[in-house]
This record gives sequence, C-alpha cells and structure tokens, in this order.
Amino acid sequence: MLLTDQHGRLTTFADFRGRAVLLTFAFGHCSTVCPVVANALRIARDEAKRSDVPIVVITLDPWRDTPDRLRTIAEGWGFGAADRVLSGDVTDVARVLDALGIGRQRDARTGDVTHGQTVLGVNAQGRITWRADGGWSGVEQFLRR
Repeated sequence: MLLTDQHGRLTTFADFRGRAVLLTFAFGHCSTVCPVVANALRIARDEAKRSDVPIVVITLDPWRDTPDRLRTIAEGWGFGAADRVLSGDVTDVARVLDALGIGRQRDARTGDVTHGQTVLGVNAQGRITWRADGGWSGVEQFLRR
C-alpha cells in the first residue's frame, strides 16, 4: 500500500509497525455514518486511555477525497496529529480496499458510496487481530489488550 496522508506524506502499512492501529474506512462527503464512526473511535480510544493508538482512515471516495482535501477532513473529524486519513490514485485505493475485503458501491450519479461500518484492529506486528463489521463495542477491548 502506498497512499498519501493529510500531511502530503506517502504512507504504507509498514509506517505503523511497532504500535497498534485502529483502521477504518470512510469518506469526507458522508454526513451520516462516517463522522459517527470517527467520533466513536476517538471516544473509545479516550475511554481506554490509549492516546498512543492512531486512528487510520482509508477513504472510500478517492475521486473526491483527494490528498489536498484530507487535512480538512481530518480536522472535521477532530483527529489528532498521529491520526491519518489516507487517499491516492483511485486504482491504488481500490486495490487496498479489495485486499482488506472492504465492500463498497459507488453511485456514479451522486458520487456517494454505500458501505459497511468496518473497523480493524491492527497489532504492533502489523497483523489484523480484530474486526468489527458494524458496531464498535469491541474497540475498547482491543485497545486494552
């Protein structure tokens, strides 16, 4: 994976090795589920007292969530300096989402993306050790491990 973050830096999964990561999938134009997921993850992280665990979001809408818009999206979701919002070339983003098994469907007319509410817990060795497809009740448990 080679995507760009909100600071304009090229990012790979290897950049996060050595620390746990909460990985989720959202898009900036979403006004329903995506901001709720971002907020729920920030709250769970705060309640678990794990500010050392970054939230990483890979966009589901690389057509509109271009690297130059990512900073605004990250700020809108209240993300801190260590959190990342990632985008890139449409083909590259699709390849990463497919490899992670993230289903989505883009409406060609509106540009909106229908998707699930997936959150992955990635351990310090870079392995996915936890997955939630809807609901985030297990996020704090993952963070406390």
